Amino acid sequence: MARRTGPRTNAVARRAVGPLIAIRAHDDNKKLIEVSVPDKVAPTILRMAMQWGYILRVRTRWAGDADMRDDFGKRALDDLAELGVGRNTVQQFASVKHIEIELYNQASATAETLPLLDAASEIPWEYLLSAATRNVGRFESLLVTRCLANGAAVRPIKPRNVLFVESAPGRIEQKYDFTDEETRMVAAVNVRESQGLKFARTEPFSKLKDTLRSRAWEAIHVTGVDTHQVAWLIEDFYTAVAGRAVVARRAEVIDESDCLHDGMILRGDHDSELPVRYDELADLLLESKKPPHVVTLNLYYSGARTARELVKRGAYAALGFLDEIDDEFAELFFQAFYWAWCHRSRSIPQAFLDAWSTMDGDRMHGTSIVIWLGRSMVGQSDTPARSPRKAATTAKRRAGGH
Repeated sequence: MARRTGPRTNAVARRAVGPLIAIRAHDDNKKLIEVSVPDKVAPTILRMAMQWGYILRVRTRWAGDADMRDDFGKRALDDLAELGVGRNTVQQFASVKHIEIELYNQASATAETLPLLDAASEIPWEYLLSAATRNVGRFESLLVTRCLANGAAVRPIKPRNVLFVESAPGRIEQKYDFTDEETRMVAAVNVRESQGLKFARTEPFSKLKDTLRSRAWEAIHVTGVDTHQVAWLIEDFYTAVAGRAVVARRAEVIDESDCLHDGMILRGDHDSELPVRYDELADLLLESKKPPHVVTLNLYYSGARTARELVKRGAYAALGFLDEIDDEFAELFFQAFYWAWCHRSRSIPQAFLDAWSTMDGDRMHGTSIVIWLGRSMVGQSDTPARSPRKAATTAKRRAGGH
């Protein structure tokens, strides 16, 4: 079967365009701590995406091993140092409660540079920064958010219109049922079905588009099977479907190097199982009359690209997973997130941290749940065109931290 999409190492490593990401926070005195990572470190970014992605995929082997977690903390320090984030700076980050990762160059991404941006998106910064700061003494909870500035207004209020999109088309229906997830979400969003909550239960593509267009949905929760998981659930899914729409879409979800793109399986208008690539999925979910406050994605491999593209296209916030996750654990996390936002009137980032803090710690190690925001919570300016500030720590101080 096709291989999962991964970072490519050809022309990307040879071309430098400018700053790639910024890592920033405010200390206790509201002083900015910020480091810019240039894309000239592309080889390191590509390597980190592959190596740390693999580390997370095999986390069941090491999640309960304190010595292994300590080793990964040391490796995280070394890799951050290669990016220009020295030990002294990591120690500064260890004293804060919130670190922001901002990704640049999305608006000007080309076919040549997009793989580098994909690699930067795939790196589990949440675990990397958590492991590194814990290794130098952090002990309080840490919130890590990702920013892709789109000028979105801050959305602190709980939603009035909520759309629950679930998809178990064709043969997937025999393997998945959403009854428990529906029960949890109805309780969490605090909106009744007669007052603004709507379920789109495995609707055909065109009907789902009409549903999304019908209202200004303030929150959209998506659950189902992604383009990778379906290949494990249904043998020969991408090869034994002659004469169906999925064949016509092979070129869209499987590229010329036989890599399978992130995405989701929906019901087609004329075919029971339709693979939809991540960028088309983002376009579909933003058919709402206004960009939603938040889109939550209970899908494998939804955090690096799909959530990013939702924010790039105008959503204020999008949550997803970088790899696989236990189904019940994922449902409980989203229930906790919506409960904190809708019942306790937390801001969306604070609700994310509250949900993270309430989960079973023994099951959290290496779990990459990510949140992308369309507005910086730390930077002084957050328009899409802005350039990153120079590192708040001087070059001399950074050198001393290596």
